[in-house]
Amino acid sequence: MSGDHIQQYGAGSIGKAEHTGSGDIVAGGKNVGVAEAGPALQALLAEIERLRPHLDAADRAEVDAAAGAIAEETSAERRRTLVQRISGIAALVGEVGLPVVAAGKALLSG
Repeated sequence: MSGDHIQQYGAGSIGKAEHTGSGDIVAGGKNVGVAEAGPALQALLAEIERLRPHLDAADRAEVDAAAGAIAEETSAERRRTLVQRISGIAALVGEVGLPVVAAGKALLSG
């Protein structure tokens, strides 16, 4: 924004933080917050898609809501909660849900 006047003092000052609406936050000229999940996130979403036909309507809605939020989540704690919600439902489905659980673990460990 033109006309902004920013003064910063002390170690660790980042200056102006900007959000462009695409899931990124730029602070002091560096991207912070959202880490690129990349292949691990894509693998989880692909496994969720394979699981969907095995879910009832309520579980499918819950998994879809969590999957929709997980890609844009900036908080590691919140992302973990979403993966746990998805993995819990997948585990209850049985063996067909195990790839989702494994993909969720890979996402959190990466």
